[in-house]
Amino acid sequence: MISQDSTQPFRNSFGRVEIWVAAEDDTHFIETERLGHGSQTVARAGSHQYNRCNKMTTNQTQPAGAESDETQARGAGVWTIPNILTAVRIMLTLPFLYFVKQGSFGYALLVFFGASLTDFVDGYIARRFKQQSKLGRFLDPVADKLLTTTGFVVMAIPHTGFPSIPIWLAVAVVGRDLIIVLGSLVVYLLTKFRDFKPTLLGKINTLVELGLIVWFLVFHTTGRLIYLLPLLYAIVVASLVLSGAEYVVEGINILRRERNSSHARPPLGAEAREDRAL
Repeated sequence: MISQDSTQPFRNSFGRVEIWVAAEDDTHFIETERLGHGSQTVARAGSHQYNRCNKMTTNQTQPAGAESDETQARGAGVWTIPNILTAVRIMLTLPFLYFVKQGSFGYALLVFFGASLTDFVDGYIARRFKQQSKLGRFLDPVADKLLTTTGFVVMAIPHTGFPSIPIWLAVAVVGRDLIIVLGSLVVYLLTKFRDFKPTLLGKINTLVELGLIVWFLVFHTTGRLIYLLPLLYAIVVASLVLSGAEYVVEGINILRRERNSSHARPPLGAEAREDRAL
């Protein structure tokens, strides 16, 4: 152990740091060369290296639950029960359109009800049994939009012998979907952002559209409560406007976040130039 009395003070000069440590038997000399004006550059480089290491450590220390969910999603494969139910819902679109075209509202209602039921069942199974997948997240909204959009279009076409949904309502439904698709394409081209997710009002709007088709078929099959249809049309229009506005706001927020993050990043090659300067 080094006693307090045997320890001599160190001498510091501008160009050299010299430290003498006196022990009981031996005397050790430690000399270090300072870097002078380059010390600040070394400090900045060390700070960049620390930040990079910190980011790598943060990314590697993800919660175990999130990693296990991602592993289960990858291992679930393509032919999961939710994906199969979604594929069935897509295929049910054809018989539904056929029965609507033939004016068989009762059969069309049964097919549409079965297709709508698969929409709830596949979502429950995917969440309950951890069978969520990228394919399912893509196919599920596609199946919903295919069923509702084609349903509105074919039910808005005038036919003799049975009523139809107002053409302006079908145009509003299809127009909103086209605006959302084009807006997503613009956001992707500008920012390469692709993690689009349905909003809360978007999910509600899908339920409202499905409900209108169901009640339209029920009212005209039973011949009752048809006078309530204009009220349902107004509810659908309000849902279209609110959900569409929410998607527009979400798109603007994505553009702002990507623009701010791009401004916050250092220019490409800046760190490399600092390393070369060292």
